[in-house]
Amino acid sequence: MDDLHRMLALTAREFGADDARLELGGRDPGDDVVWCSLPDGVHRLVVIYDGPMPEPVSQLRERLRMFAETFTGTLGSLKAPRAAPDPRRSLDDALEVLAHQAEANDAFVVDETSPMIWGSSDGDRGPERLRDADRCAEAWALAQAAGVDLPAVLAGGDAGRLPDELGRLVPEILASAGASRTPEGWRRRLRSFAAASALRSMTAQQSGTSRWSVHDPDLAFLARGFGGIYWLVLVFESADFSELHAEAAMIHAAPWIERLVTSLPPVDPDDSPGGRVVKLRRLRPV
Repeated sequence: MDDLHRMLALTAREFGADDARLELGGRDPGDDVVWCSLPDGVHRLVVIYDGPMPEPVSQLRERLRMFAETFTGTLGSLKAPRAAPDPRRSLDDALEVLAHQAEANDAFVVDETSPMIWGSSDGDRGPERLRDADRCAEAWALAQAAGVDLPAVLAGGDAGRLPDELGRLVPEILASAGASRTPEGWRRRLRSFAAASALRSMTAQQSGTSRWSVHDPDLAFLARGFGGIYWLVLVFESADFSELHAEAAMIHAAPWIERLVTSLPPVDPDDSPGGRVVKLRRLRPV
């Protein structure tokens, strides 16, 4: 079932749609709906647009038909008994779709009362997601101040000749890195960790604010509070990102994200070596 949920999220993202679903039985959708029959001859794949479609319906239908053929193995699981979907994977998928729609590098959810990031759109997962976000943010800030290309250093896997404090932090980060990343992959991850660290510091210093926007050259993100304690965060590569476009995508996705977050089971970070959370120490400004 996890694969089916990922397939639907990928379908919505690929077609620039607001949602995608599988249907069983009933009448075929109307002429103004983008859909196709699946190879099993029983199910339908339907793409949902809340607003104008990016292409004519006929073209989208043909693209969808060919697109669905690439998921023959995934669709085969429709014939087998299926367990309930993993709520954390569903949240990650929803955040991946949101990041794509908002043209962001990453989307994640953090709350104000526990040391966790509950979900992230970043698909390149590894044990480093259990490391302290502020440790990575601290190394990122030190490297920028020293003129060191930290993503390249981390991708190369060698601390080399670095300032003392940075030289201490890099091996600690690499020791927990797991799967290797490219320099660009590290750059994206470090931006997200810096945003998580900065947001925690900002909310600790000024409570009662439900929205934060940062447009610094080295740190660009938009955060909106929801559910009383949660924050939905979009991280961008450039400081000149469009707040209007990003916030519209966040507002549209907020009910979906909130339902998924509130359906998550309780998690003890100390017992989650392979989970979707990132432990955070007490954070300070980046």
